[in-house]
Amino acid sequence: MQRTETKTGRRKKEKSPRATSRTSPRPDSIQELAQRIVDVTVGRDEEGALELYAENVESTEAGAAATTGIGAIREKFAAWHESIGDATWRPIHISTDRNTIMIEWAARITFIATGRPVDFREVAVHETENGKIVRERFYYDRALLTP
Repeated sequence: MQRTETKTGRRKKEKSPRATSRTSPRPDSIQELAQRIVDVTVGRDEEGALELYAENVESTEAGAAATTGIGAIREKFAAWHESIGDATWRPIHISTDRNTIMIEWAARITFIATGRPVDFREVAVHETENGKIVRERFYYDRALLTP
């Protein structure tokens, strides 16, 4: 342990940094990443969202096969924008545990084709390594996404 001098001239002990896993962000980092996910989703910041992913991210939508890579995420975003004209997201519950972030979402979405608004609920599970999302799964009622 190192000792540093305080403003009063007394010396105090500094705590040594906690050891952290190479594949798991520190607890405060996972909290910050969770908040960043919320911020980019609520703020509709697609480019900011893409920065949160590892290059080889695996993403699985409810009832669909997993896709891999940033290109697949971009395609998923494009498909969403082709069918959904407006979406307002609100986090209901956020939970973090070591390298996993779980967010329960409530949204109000509007279909472009019909103009029909829908109240939509989703649970997103994001697994992280080195501060990036490496795997995510989304759980929701797929029938709600039929215009």
